[in-house]
Formats: sequence, structure tokens, C-alpha cells
Amino acid sequence: MNIDEEVTADWARKTAQTILGNKVKAQVISCLESIRNAVKRNEMYCGVDMYADAMTIKELQRRGFQVKQQSDQRDGSYLTIQW
Repeated sequence: MNIDEEVTADWARKTAQTILGNKVKAQVISCLESIRNAVKRNEMYCGVDMYADAMTIKELQRRGFQVKQQSDQRDGSYLTIQW
């Protein structure tokens, strides 16, 4: 019987945190790009097509943005970011 000794609770926790960290980082980068583009158009808000992770929303709020997650059956999920 070959038991995979690498799979432990510590390994599972670290792997999950790394995956979540990468996901949140990608979402924040996408949001910041949308914010930059909206600022170039002299707008005070932007919308991003995504269902954001709670940590993404917290990071944007930490930076001073007002963030609202929206879900519409026809349009799907999107984030409204205001400054």
C-alpha cells in the first residue's frame, strides 16, 4: 500500500492559502486595471465582471474604495467600485 506522506493538514492549509492568495491577487489586479481605465475617462466609478472573493472586497475597501457585489440573473455577477 502506497500512502502519500506529503498530504498532511499543514500541507492542505498552505496549498489552499496559496491558491486563494493567487486568486485574490488576480482579482485585485483586474479591479485596479479597471479603476485606472475609468480614471482616464474622468469617471468616479467602474464595474468589473466578476464574483469577487470576500478578501478581494476587503482589500479594495482597505484602499478606500466603496465596493458593492451585484448579481443579476441576466447579466451575471459584477462588482461596482466607487471612489
